[in-house]
Amino acid sequence: MYKPLITDASKKYGNNRWLAYSNKLKRVVYLFSDLEYEHWLQVETDPAIITFCEQPIKMEIIQDGRTHSSIIDMWVKYIDGEETFIEIKYSNDLLKKSVEKQIYVQEVWCKANQKKHSIKTEREIRLNPIKLSNLKLLIKQVNNSISPNSQTIDFIKNHINEEPKTILQIANETKIEFQTLFYILCNLLYEGSIKCNFEVKHLGKYSEVWK
Repeated sequence: MYKPLITDASKKYGNNRWLAYSNKLKRVVYLFSDLEYEHWLQVETDPAIITFCEQPIKMEIIQDGRTHSSIIDMWVKYIDGEETFIEIKYSNDLLKKSVEKQIYVQEVWCKANQKKHSIKTEREIRLNPIKLSNLKLLIKQVNNSISPNSQTIDFIKNHINEEPKTILQIANETKIEFQTLFYILCNLLYEGSIKCNFEVKHLGKYSEVWK
């Protein structure tokens, strides 16, 4: 639906530029701060979000005979069809006049176009450092080049039920090589087929997974 308006990472735009491969979109995404990158990790690994776009649209409003514009940071679409435009800012930047003006433009535009608008800061994005660390590892595994066959995946799925089990338990039960098992479990977690306690424990052999 949208295409990123800013894709040239050589432009002087943002403090810390990130290029990251999105398995969800099957393309490289362009992120312009550490905070945007950490927010993208959460969007990319949320099974409830079916698609998204960074820097998706220039929002324009006319006020006092002048055109005011702002490029919003992200658009996301959820599995239930809901769409949200998200601006990502460090909380201390919200007090700046330029940022206040930028957000005002976005809010007016979203209201006029009946779109949902949201502001996310480090207080929300960085609320759980353990989960953020795990999401980085999860992305790395999902983008790995291992290609297990479907029988192996089904065999592992049959060893996961409603009762939480550690990855080590599943490894002992299945006798599958740990790296292959870990890769498959990370992919099942990424697609939302299983759950994990990775919000409270670092992802590894003692992590618990369940259906």
